[in-house]
Amino acid sequence: MKNIVIIGGGFGGVYAARGLLNILRHNPDIHITLINNTNYFLFVPMLHEVATGTLSPANIAEPLREILRGKNFTFIREKALSVDLNKKKVKTETKVLSYDYLVFATGSTANFFNTSGAEYCLTLKNDADARVLKNHLITSLEHYFCTHDETFSTFVVIGAGPTGIELCLEIKEFVNQILKSNANNHIKPHIILVHAGDVVLSQFPKLQKQAQRQLDKHEIEVLVNSLVTKVSKNSVVVGDKTIDAATIIWTAGVKPSPVVTVPKIVNERDFFVIDEFLRVRRYDTVFAVGDCAFCESNQLPMLAQVATTQGKHVAGNIALHLSGKKMKPFTYKVRGILLSLGKRKGAGVLFGIPIHGFFAWWLMRTIYLFKIIGTANKLKTAYDWTLDFFVKRDMTEV
Repeated sequence: MKNIVIIGGGFGGVYAARGLLNILRHNPDIHITLINNTNYFLFVPMLHEVATGTLSPANIAEPLREILRGKNFTFIREKALSVDLNKKKVKTETKVLSYDYLVFATGSTANFFNTSGAEYCLTLKNDADARVLKNHLITSLEHYFCTHDETFSTFVVIGAGPTGIELCLEIKEFVNQILKSNANNHIKPHIILVHAGDVVLSQFPKLQKQAQRQLDKHEIEVLVNSLVTKVSKNSVVVGDKTIDAATIIWTAGVKPSPVVTVPKIVNERDFFVIDEFLRVRRYDTVFAVGDCAFCESNQLPMLAQVATTQGKHVAGNIALHLSGKKMKPFTYKVRGILLSLGKRKGAGVLFGIPIHGFFAWWLMRTIYLFKIIGTANKLKTAYDWTLDFFVKRDMTEV
């Protein structure tokens, strides 16, 4: 019996498991185990819509036991505590598992770059973060209605990558709706986007013009070449300037989610360094995919589409190795990127062709709808998106 263990239930881990089950489902000599600390797969690219009341969290979460089924498959809802690479053992909260093949798909967490007071920042990495952020936005405005203190109507987003820009524009729409509902539509929320680089969306130059245009249109203040040096409960220090704000959201970077290995095999930035076959350096049957993996010869952005494709490729390579065949090198070119830029506006690049406006927004939603796992979630999301044309967003604090 050969045991394949996958650590992580995000895009990379789930698509690795699905690929392996498709290829090896009827092989009685293979057993596949997936370990994850939640019992669901989360469609992370749509978290900003959950955080601002367009979607219910349940719409983008699908039980892993529904997605992954097979007589030779086991799901363990626990945290992987450590991996002994010499003994080929994975320790969880209650178990010690032996493996012949191991896939790290542990994802990423916020990287605060040792910024003082960063614990006061909100983040947007999972469904719990989205719920906390939504409630915080509502609470801040309720405080503003009572005190008229502009600290509570000022929102700072740190990091002008795709998440930061999408979030700024969604927050503007969400906050404006709350203000209008409370007969305070004459009040203008102050949303500030802080970026250490000299231009927004530095990784995607073809999207910069459209993104900046929408930020300007919605009166979002953009501070470039601006480094955050300190954060407190109700303020953030940017260079030599202090901004009073009750809402400070960090989207300025991520780092691999930590996992203890013996011996330690991550690099100085906590990435698993992989070769062209997605194998972890010096280990022929240990692989890494997604945000936790780094390949010096083929550096790729931390995108769901990359993790998905890597997961599928690892499944194929493990199957090849099991059958005594040569593994295939992983090659990938980003096919495109799509951004939501506020109400019915978007921008993107597909196969090198820039698109923007309503068509880009519609195309993004259409693609996401097909990518969501689970028929029920597809239907619920389509229903919520349809309602969004006619009714207000959910503004309840729960």
